Amino acid sequence: MRKSLILIFLCVSIFGFSQTIKTDLVYKINEPLKKTDKAAPLLIMLHGYGSNEEDLFDIAKALDPRFMVISLRGPQALVDGGFCWYELERIQDKPFKYDYNKAKESRIKVLSFISNACKTLALDSNNVFVMGFSQGAILAYDISLAAPKKIKGVLALSGKMMEESKNLKTDWKTAAKTKYFIAHGNSDNVIKISEADSVVSFFKSKKIKEVSFNNYEMPHSINGAELNDIKRWLKKAIDPPEKAIAAPTSTLAPIKTEEKKKR
Repeated sequence: MRKSLILIFLCVSIFGFSQTIKTDLVYKINEPLKKTDKAAPLLIMLHGYGSNEEDLFDIAKALDPRFMVISLRGPQALVDGGFCWYELERIQDKPFKYDYNKAKESRIKVLSFISNACKTLALDSNNVFVMGFSQGAILAYDISLAAPKKIKGVLALSGKMMEESKNLKTDWKTAAKTKYFIAHGNSDNVIKISEADSVVSFFKSKKIKEVSFNNYEMPHSINGAELNDIKRWLKKAIDPPEKAIAAPTSTLAPIKTEEKKKR
């Protein structure tokens, strides 16, 4: 009897560990609601400055049910609460000061997580998308330009691009195939919409093939119209495409974000 219990314990332990993604990042998973005989596509969520992995997670339930959605927590804890991908220092009448090396460290952690998640959970490594809000969007751009072979699409919500990201030694032939959904609020007083315009112009100069730029009547947040556009964009972006699933008839309420007024 004792040997049987030990055997059961070992089997459960081994199986459980096999489903644990190797990482030092905190994460939360929303498994695909629609199971198919194909490996599930992966959507990684990156929150904004001062928030956490819970912030964007509720969006997962409203998206295409084929996706494995994993929301990550930034590795750096802030003194006044929340987490970030790299710290910001406010300087009066000047742009925020930051250490790009810290952003690079977060980028490496996220890319490592993606590789380990695809391997551990048997996901489709050719269908990896990254969605980021504010600082999460800034990091998403950096990730896609640093490793374009790993990222099929980016959803950059209310973000901007670091100059260091623009100067990366990017394989532009490969990067030109990455799909981008860029969204911004017309009345955003945290990151101006002109920053999104600048990213679109930059991608145009680099001959990025698929860039969807969407602006909304909203501040630094996410609203229902934007979420509906995200759902449609993701469904079209999956390769090979499947028959679109009818959207629910209920009206989507605006989504609050916990982003502090920093970028």
